Amino acid sequence: MEKKIMSNTEILIFEVVLSAVIVVLGLTNKKVLFLQGPRAMTIVLGIMGMLLCTISIGKFISAAPAHPLTILGYIFGCVALIAFITQVFKLEIPVLKDPDKALVVLVVALVMKGLIARFRPLLSRA
Repeated sequence: MEKKIMSNTEILIFEVVLSAVIVVLGLTNKKVLFLQGPRAMTIVLGIMGMLLCTISIGKFISAAPAHPLTILGYIFGCVALIAFITQVFKLEIPVLKDPDKALVVLVVALVMKGLIARFRPLLSRA
């Protein structure tokens, strides 16, 4: 009997719910444990996004590294990574230096990557 950790739909729902909770906590400046504010939540979401990438879009990349959807995933991944790095190192990148905007940009990029990852079954198995 094959054990499946999480289906694609469950992963997407988990990503969206987790992202929504973190964004709400960040934008409302609620304190959770030692984390408070949009900058801290952007960093947390960036780390979690990298972990979630390995179980979603990471599978897509290993199946078809040069597929147009994979390339689109690379682009969204770069946007997410730049938003994350901007907040970690407090860089002065015009839009992303504002923690609120960086958090929103990061969550949009992560959700888009999650949606792209749902198209993996469409790839031909060669």
